[in-house]
Amino acid sequence: MSRAKSGLGSVKRDFSDAPMSSQGSEALPWDPTPPKYPSSQPTLSVSTATTDASNPKETPRERRLREIQNALSNRTTPALAQPTKRPSDPDLAEATQPTKKARKLPPGYLSDDEYDAPKRTSSSARAKVVHTAPPPPKRKGGKIQLSEEQQQILALVEQGQSVFYTGSAGTGKSVLLREIIKTLKKKHSRSHDAVAMTASTGIAACNIGGVTIHSFAGIGLGIEEAEKLADKIRKNKKAMTRWQRTKVLIIDEVSMLDGDLFDKLCRIGCILRRNTEPFGGIQLIVTGDFFQLPPVSKSGAVKFAFEALKWKEAIPRTFNLTQVFRQSDQEFIDMLNEMRFGRLSQKSIDKFRSLSREIRYEDGLGPTELFPRREDVANSNTTRMKHLDSKIHVFTSSDGGTVVEPQQRDRLLSNFMAEQRLELREGAQVMLIKNMDESLVNGSMGRVIKFSDPAKALQEDVDILGETANGLGKKPMSTAPAGKGILYPVVEFQLASGGKATMMVKPESFKVELPTGEVQASRTQLPLILAWALSIHKSQGQTLERVKVDLGRVFEKGQAYVALSRATSLEGLQVLRFDPSKVMAHPKVVEWSKTLESAIASSSGSGVASGSKMDEDEEDYW
Repeated sequence: MSRAKSGLGSVKRDFSDAPMSSQGSEALPWDPTPPKYPSSQPTLSVSTATTDASNPKETPRERRLREIQNALSNRTTPALAQPTKRPSDPDLAEATQPTKKARKLPPGYLSDDEYDAPKRTSSSARAKVVHTAPPPPKRKGGKIQLSEEQQQILALVEQGQSVFYTGSAGTGKSVLLREIIKTLKKKHSRSHDAVAMTASTGIAACNIGGVTIHSFAGIGLGIEEAEKLADKIRKNKKAMTRWQRTKVLIIDEVSMLDGDLFDKLCRIGCILRRNTEPFGGIQLIVTGDFFQLPPVSKSGAVKFAFEALKWKEAIPRTFNLTQVFRQSDQEFIDMLNEMRFGRLSQKSIDKFRSLSREIRYEDGLGPTELFPRREDVANSNTTRMKHLDSKIHVFTSSDGGTVVEPQQRDRLLSNFMAEQRLELREGAQVMLIKNMDESLVNGSMGRVIKFSDPAKALQEDVDILGETANGLGKKPMSTAPAGKGILYPVVEFQLASGGKATMMVKPESFKVELPTGEVQASRTQLPLILAWALSIHKSQGQTLERVKVDLGRVFEKGQAYVALSRATSLEGLQVLRFDPSKVMAHPKVVEWSKTLESAIASSSGSGVASGSKMDEDEEDYW
């Protein structure tokens, strides 16, 4: 590639007093352009020892050569400290590039070297990320490390088997599901719509980036008989295509799926795919905890999915995860297990009653209070906001998607944790509702300390959530506008490791997406919600360091267990009006749970594990 030449390439660095012989065509007359420096930089001075401007016999060429020599002999680092272009001389480039201030990572973060090469990292650096015992599934080289029982279930899924797995709160059901989805998408990478991700509720569907099972199936409310529903689906080209192209159907939060509906879906798959196998031969991955919230029934008679006529035929392998990651205190784990089965010992009852004490936190963040009704949540958060005297900042979401029918669109959008209109003030207690990295995850608590323009954030040494390289994976820059006068919240997050991380929070995207890639509904909004209060329903799946629950308000089986099992420790849990009668487990679920396999036991060829952890607990409680 040709480059413009200045003529210096033909000048010998002898600089003798003898007149220069005529040069080639490259040595064109060239007056060097003096470098431009900021007014604050010292001007380049020329030594008088080598300058003789009064010599009348000096030719123009000799004068130019003398000026070049003087410039070269008097160049200094301060004068060239801010070149307009990168110097071509490597030594000069190293000496003249301005030294960048090293970015300080927030507490709990690992650098690229620490993250990618843990063996070379000092123990003090690795100690920033604190795990409970036993250690939860963790990343190694960017990949999740699953427990042995989780790995066995994943292996069966890869082999094409239909499975159901469950476990008490905090056993890593969601972590395993994310790995299953990733593995299946890679396995079926040639067909982008082969893996259908669904859930029984809209909130659960949003959490896994999918849609409700009703929306996937194209059955509406699904109250008609299977044959009529199949005829309805045939008239819906998109729904019909989904049924025909799907190879794997994932159903999350199956505890809230009615057993009759499960049988209808099973039959519909047979009809549409012309295959007598359950669901027309589609591989099923089903998960959830039947000890938590039950299916909603207008008649009041609850029929669980495992009571469906085709359950055993459709899902021949059912497993129970036993290793708890959320809580490390064995006493608390045992108390929650007793509560899960609805039979509390007197020791556990006394302990729960002792948790009615007031907890004071020194960092200014209070607990998240869990309510069974949304009205109570709204009243609590509104009251706390009114007590703050700072200016209100309103953030309105940007919504989109292919669904345009108003009622259906609103129903889809209501499933997002992100709100359509979010009001924040300095001092507001907030919760992150999206996983950003290993330290800042869905459920991380924080407090708004100020509002700032993104253009000034890095100048003020404030990292932008999801945009600043932090060693835990690099994320593309968001499309949110910067430097246009929009002020975004700067939040001081409390990390699980005990440290703090101050981050500016900008809008993120949330969406409801069909297996084909069609986005039915989307919302771009700050990934934050007010967190003085939260509904028990929306808290399902969350991990909270500080929880306050008034069990006097609980009215449904499983609500008390869901609420209390959100806490990571007894130290961060406050329980008001504890009543053992509110701790209810459905007897059908208790009896059915005895049939579950242990994933580790099944891997050794022992079949149903009668000596599994689940069965041992049941012997103690019943």
